[in-house]
Amino acid sequence: MPYRGSYEQSSNGSGGANFLGFQEVALTDVVDKSADYPNMDMFLEIYFRNGNSQYPWKYSLLGSFDREDDDTISGDSSLLKRILYFTDAIGWTGGVNTNGNWVDEDDKPILDEDDKEDIAGFLNSKYTQANYGVTSSNSEHKYYIFTYKKWNEKAKRAYTTVCPKIVKNDERSRTDLEDYVKYMKANKFIVEHDDTQKPVSNGDMTSTTTGSTFDKF
Repeated sequence: MPYRGSYEQSSNGSGGANFLGFQEVALTDVVDKSADYPNMDMFLEIYFRNGNSQYPWKYSLLGSFDREDDDTISGDSSLLKRILYFTDAIGWTGGVNTNGNWVDEDDKPILDEDDKEDIAGFLNSKYTQANYGVTSSNSEHKYYIFTYKKWNEKAKRAYTTVCPKIVKNDERSRTDLEDYVKYMKANKFIVEHDDTQKPVSNGDMTSTTTGSTFDKF
């Protein structure tokens, strides 16, 4: 069955006309790139849009699971936590099982017509707004995210980053995310890059070409 480990189900400040900060957004596309990164358990590119930017925000849900001695997923796995942020936000009670495979709420594998795992196809068919912005009825902003410029020491430049905690766009969830970001900033787990100052290392993610972990998320 979909596995939550030690992360209990959660109940799910506001962005202005800018592409950084808190944003009310639509989920428009999910792309599975896992096959291109065999050294990781997962690599999903998740795209969000709103009217504040002509470009989508890309959130990369990637990495490998922390596992127990029997190779099942650890209940405290950082990757599991980030998956649950996303699935809870979209209101899907499926997820990954203890082996790390995608399953629906009835514990059935998420497969395409060729019996290959197809989580991107499943999410796109049920949860994304592929034609966002075409008409007013296609422009609902169901989710709330926080975006910021994050310095990458290896690349010597800052990139727009989406905080892994994604929530529903309702009053309670917005407050939850805003309080969370305030805490993460205060403890230097989120450090917003300022072009006028010397870059400061972020405490929220360690990233290499072979993998990524969000120990503080």
